[in-house]
Amino acid sequence: MENSELITKALAYIRADAADSGMTIDDVAEHAGFSTDYFNRIFFEHTGFRVMEYVRLTRLKKAARLLRGSDRDVLGISLDCGYESPESLCRAFRKQYGMSPSEYRKKYEKTEAHYGDFFNDTVAARLTHEFPAFRSVDSEDAVDWMVETDPLKYAKAAVDCHNNGGAALCGGELSDGFVLFTEWDGQFIGDIIADDWDRIAGFLKTFCGDRFEMNLYTLADEETIISELSARGVAVKEIESTEIRACTSEPDVPAPTEGIALRELRYEDYPLIERHYAGRESWKYRLVHLKQELYQRYELGNEAHSVFCFGLFCGERMIGFAEGRLQRAGGLIVNNEIAVMPDAEYRTEEVYRYAFAAITKEALSRGALPLDTLHTSTSSREHGRFDSAEFGYRTVNISCRISC
Repeated sequence: MENSELITKALAYIRADAADSGMTIDDVAEHAGFSTDYFNRIFFEHTGFRVMEYVRLTRLKKAARLLRGSDRDVLGISLDCGYESPESLCRAFRKQYGMSPSEYRKKYEKTEAHYGDFFNDTVAARLTHEFPAFRSVDSEDAVDWMVETDPLKYAKAAVDCHNNGGAALCGGELSDGFVLFTEWDGQFIGDIIADDWDRIAGFLKTFCGDRFEMNLYTLADEETIISELSARGVAVKEIESTEIRACTSEPDVPAPTEGIALRELRYEDYPLIERHYAGRESWKYRLVHLKQELYQRYELGNEAHSVFCFGLFCGERMIGFAEGRLQRAGGLIVNNEIAVMPDAEYRTEEVYRYAFAAITKEALSRGALPLDTLHTSTSSREHGRFDSAEFGYRTVNISCRISC
């Protein structure tokens, strides 16, 4: 386990300093606290990569991410990714991807990039090395199983798995239960997909400690969870629960406050959005990504892109922003959360309720399953004080973060 934690430390160092063109195996080994020869061997055992191979891959994945998520020139991308010139990046990029950076950008210009396309690439190897009783299965097979088994119950888990990548680990068949693992900031996040309490307890006993945050998808109440796990030798310290609600019936949209309207935003609206949010620090990076998202969907015609955003207007004046996310997984389309963000003077219950119901109705008209985790008894209610059940939402699952 100590080696596993040091490998995590080394990976974080590589990812953080990928632009350092002078990075060597000695640098990484020293940072992790290993001798160079020993480190190279255990790094391969844990990740499936040699150290400098992974350094090179990390730089190229960063370049690929910038090519797909920005309009920056190849020179700037080269320097940001640890290459001294566009020519040196092009040679390495062609060797890895079989095409030049420009060809790659053209090929994927209409394809939405997901977190899992560039990260979580060592999760399966590291965990199966450390826990050999488990095997890794293709995460898309896990997505297909969830969608085919119960799309309402597993909709959120399916889209998260599809978008974030990582690994699906099980000790038997998928139908017996599995854990979906991703890694965030050096911590493994495990979503338990199982109904058998013996298997659930086994997962929690195996993947415990500060390196793991374990979440159980279940409709059982907290008393039942504690009782069932206690009977199997798992002492539960704390449970943090979040309801996952879904809507399958078209809601009645309440009349908005006089003069206020909601309309979908397109690429030509970007200058308006930029002017409205200019100077707001919280929007600095969101604006960069939003421009690219709007461009991909509306200018390049990528109707499968998840961007699904709206402007709130009072007459012709923009007074806020609202969005959903039309995400796809295994043939399922999910509107993953609705966020309504009016300007301060328009943060009224009427505005929140109107926008929420209108976006729900629009998502349903596009064949999506709308989800909500904000308007429940466990939320902070920052997006309105109404109950989403008012608009046809019902609880289909509960995500329980369990501390043992």
